[in-house]
Amino acid sequence: MKQFRNYIILLLTLFLFSCSKSQELSQDEAGLSTVNNASLEERAMTNDEIAIENGLVGEKVITTINLDYETLYFDEANQHVIETIKEVDAYIEYSNQSSYSPGAIIGGEARQYRRIDFTIRVAKEQVTVLLESLEGMEAVKIGEQIGSEDVTQTYRDTETRINVLNQKEKRLNELMEEAETIDQILQIEDNLSQTIAEREILQSQLDGIDNLIDYTTVHLHLVERQRVSNGRNETLPFWGRAKEAVLDSLYSFYYWVQDAAIWIIYALPFIVIIVVVAILIRYGRKVVLEKRKKD
Repeated sequence: MKQFRNYIILLLTLFLFSCSKSQELSQDEAGLSTVNNASLEERAMTNDEIAIENGLVGEKVITTINLDYETLYFDEANQHVIETIKEVDAYIEYSNQSSYSPGAIIGGEARQYRRIDFTIRVAKEQVTVLLESLEGMEAVKIGEQIGSEDVTQTYRDTETRINVLNQKEKRLNELMEEAETIDQILQIEDNLSQTIAEREILQSQLDGIDNLIDYTTVHLHLVERQRVSNGRNETLPFWGRAKEAVLDSLYSFYYWVQDAAIWIIYALPFIVIIVVVAILIRYGRKVVLEKRKKD
């Protein structure tokens, strides 16, 4: 018995030691995460500057940003996003609002929550202002990604092709002035039309690239939740993660009880009818049994 008790104490000591080490490592990782998770705009600018200096990124870069938020106050957060877009003279290229049910459906009814997706186009000079203003809304940012695409080579190739077509158009106009027969004129006009059409297509592509470069695309996703967890990253220590798990479980049970109560309210008329019928049946049986006893 004494050896068994010593064995249990040893196991508990090892367990507590491993938990404390895990907590220290998690705190160290959280510190590194805080350093690495500097503001999005600062990281983007720093990376771009370093890349350009080292020749890794060209002059023409298309930037795309993805932001994910969760909120308890959907209307307020949504309004904050719209006001911020107006303040920075950006515009909404696309938006879509929908609803979803995070829990089980009870009695054909389920709690509905909302989500909205924005595709925002903002001038690259105003990206920092936009991101800083978004930090002030009633929501928790749970994810952010930034992507850059170097289109310098494509841009230069398109410019070169346009210049070639401009020279070709100029030469065709000169030949048009020198043409002497109808066949020559028709052939030159046909070539000229094809050249102009091809140049316009390439110019349209170039204008589109310019627009993508000058205006950063921001994909913003805002989701309404019944509870926003404060510890969604994996840098929380063991006990912190356990606490969040317990709280999430309690909240889920709390809302399940609410949904069950609503279902009972909906089913109350049927329950009353069933109870009344059961009472009548029991009373009828009692009357029949009494009559049989009297007979």
